Amino acid sequence: MADKKVKSEKTPMKKAEDKIKTAYGAAFFSAVITFALAVASLFTDLEDFINIFSIVDVIFVFILAVLLVTIKSRIAAVILLVYYLFGQISMLINNPQVGGANTPMLIFFTYAYYQGIVGTFAYHKLRKEEKNKDDPYN
Repeated sequence: MADKKVKSEKTPMKKAEDKIKTAYGAAFFSAVITFALAVASLFTDLEDFINIFSIVDVIFVFILAVLLVTIKSRIAAVILLVYYLFGQISMLINNPQVGGANTPMLIFFTYAYYQGIVGTFAYHKLRKEEKNKDDPYN
């Protein structure tokens, strides 16, 4: 029993970074799946399902994900959630038969992108506190 590893507690900064990872992981996953469907539509009869806007969507989501990874952008995190929800509402209006089948995905991505918002704001708050703590003139 003495050989059991003691679980170290996560620092607030690590918790914030983990939340950001959740969001950009979901964004990369979304971009890859959308890209795969767009490519598949070239070789199948999914042409009505995927169009040029799918490629624009992939690029836009990928750019937002990169901004989350590199600079932990709060703006990118908020845009990801708003853009996703807008897309889901638009899809529901244009294709109401999707309805409840989309609910698990809606919950997953909404949660992941919300975690990104929480994580980026916490990250920048903690960075500011660290900077102020280290500043002798403050």
